[in-house]
Amino acid sequence: MSFFVWTKMQTESGINLPAILSLKEAERLAGDGIFWWGVGNSLGSAVQERATEAGGTLPVLFSLMLSRPQKRDTEPHGIRLWTQWEDGKGRHDLPAHVLEFSASHDRERDHHYALVCHSSVPLAVASHGAFDPKNCKTVSGKPPGSIQTTVLLDGDPYTGHSTGNYHFGFRATLVRPWAAKLVSPRMLSSSDVGLFQSWKNSWRSFVEDTRTSALPT
Repeated sequence: MSFFVWTKMQTESGINLPAILSLKEAERLAGDGIFWWGVGNSLGSAVQERATEAGGTLPVLFSLMLSRPQKRDTEPHGIRLWTQWEDGKGRHDLPAHVLEFSASHDRERDHHYALVCHSSVPLAVASHGAFDPKNCKTVSGKPPGSIQTTVLLDGDPYTGHSTGNYHFGFRATLVRPWAAKLVSPRMLSSSDVGLFQSWKNSWRSFVEDTRTSALPT
């Protein structure tokens, strides 16, 4: 069996995908190839188990979402900034170079999730080859549902997908701690969103300033 993580990407928190990729590329460069990618659902303990069985890493396939982003993604009420992640040993501050955010909505959760990834090449949307999720199975042995955005799959992410509708995205590698539960959110006010335009001066200073400006939720 061959396991990998598949996730779909699009506009998030009112920030379009090209801008998100620019932010994450700066994060990757500052982190010696490591970047965290926020997702809305947990992959459970299975992702850690499968990564350990595979020698410590798993492939990750990022695909451009086929549908248009929803209004809740393009026009959120605000942006939540995540400052810590949690595991069985307790809470830990996010690495100094990592900036994790998500949209703020009416019904808030006190947690979010992130894939912990490594890439030795710049992050950019290009053809990753055809991919058909119906050719793979979830941990429960079923094909992934159409509304699932991030899922752990059993199958070959590279071959046998000539009829797939997903063609554009990029590939990376999932590394320890693989998938993190994000906690301790802070709220960015609407005026603070402009901070996302100043990251080119110094990425680490930008991350620190953004965290400092965010308000407790």
